[in-house]
Amino acid sequence: MVKKRDSQTELCRIFKRKKCYTIDELTKKLNYSQISTRRFLKQAGYYSSYTHNSKWYTLKSIPNFSKRGIWFYQNIGFSLHGNLTQTILHFIDSSTQGLTVKELYECLAVPCYTILNLMSKRKQIERLKTVNGFVYLSIDFEKKQKQTSLRVPLPSDTEAVLILVEFIKHPDYSILEIASTLTKQGIPCESDTIERLFSHHNLKKKVKCR
Repeated sequence: MVKKRDSQTELCRIFKRKKCYTIDELTKKLNYSQISTRRFLKQAGYYSSYTHNSKWYTLKSIPNFSKRGIWFYQNIGFSLHGNLTQTILHFIDSSTQGLTVKELYECLAVPCYTILNLMSKRKQIERLKTVNGFVYLSIDFEKKQKQTSLRVPLPSDTEAVLILVEFIKHPDYSILEIASTLTKQGIPCESDTIERLFSHHNLKKKVKCR
């Protein structure tokens, strides 16, 4: 068993051999209980991985984080921002126009679809439906408004009038049908823009997006 006064020295020695360990591996190497091992890690300063259900540990002195605050050792990811949920929240809150699943994967190199759905249900993040899938936004009202306006801007006043006229003429049309009709009239208009306009005027529930 490692003497208490040598625990920090022993931890440093162990981490010189390999940069990441699970708590079980460290417990065996130190010959202490998990509670004591976790205490030694806390005293030394550590990061737990945001991948692999946070089961990997490294000392705070080891990672060389990227500008985004991400560091990988082999396929194990660590974040300056905390666990996976905390890291996703940081990236979404600090983004200018929200993030898609694909964009988050490019940032974090891990699939996030399942946890994003869970976070959305828990009201930890907002999401905006677009023709290319969901865009995930901050729950902060002002941030969300800015992110939404940059991701899907409102149409011009002229376009808005034409869209609303078409809606009044054809109240049973879906958003895609309105977009198609306007395009055929020589007025190119994305369905996302129409969706945004209806949402802005609280008409969203009255129009189906097929």
